[in-house]
Amino acid sequence: MTIRNSSVNIMFERCENIKKQYILNNEPLKKNFNEANILPIPDEAPSEIPRIIITTKGEHSQLGIAPEAANFHTKYSGNYLEDWKLCESYINSRLTDVFKFLDTITMQNYKYMGIVANIIWDDIQKDGNKKLFQNLFGREPASNLDDLMVKYTYVEQEKYYVNITLQSVRIFGNTDDSSSGNFTDDNLTAHTVSILLDVNDRYSYNQQKGYYSAKQNFHGLIDLTTEIINNKLKKSIESGVY
Repeated sequence: MTIRNSSVNIMFERCENIKKQYILNNEPLKKNFNEANILPIPDEAPSEIPRIIITTKGEHSQLGIAPEAANFHTKYSGNYLEDWKLCESYINSRLTDVFKFLDTITMQNYKYMGIVANIIWDDIQKDGNKKLFQNLFGREPASNLDDLMVKYTYVEQEKYYVNITLQSVRIFGNTDDSSSGNFTDDNLTAHTVSILLDVNDRYSYNQQKGYYSAKQNFHGLIDLTTEIINNKLKKSIESGVY
């Protein structure tokens, strides 16, 4: 298992004058984040467009802040690639600072939040599409099956959505998209399976009138993400059982 990257997405009630709010309240971010890049985007631009981009001091992660959302995206390297426990610890430490900042500017009016992890299941290195099909459906696929993607959505604790997307993926070496013939079998380094794991509390937001999330929910989300990665992904790939 290789953990490529992760994202924490936090949706909140619209925060007006987001750039000014950042300038006045950014003290909690100074320890672990660099100076922000405040983008010249007008207030009337679509609310999903980030106005502020901040990298962590190690530049492994980027925090994007929009008037109604924040996204903390991390690319992993070294020992983190194979150890979710390290990734979890890192996410928790940086999100402590992020929530201190967001609590101030949003008045803790969080709509919902989620954690997304992008993982390569590199126990499979060859014929990822065929092996995934056989594992999930118990029979040989058609000979011309080129790709396979399956998505499961579960509800956990009557509170969280768990979305698991399994897809066969080919990994090529020294690819050059600008010229033809770069995606041949000769250049294929692995034909494996990717996992996109998305755990969020939007189920509660969809089902409960007046629902608001909270930073305590983030801890529940990351605990559930860890439980799934440690104990459920293997079964999901090998038999489709969650």
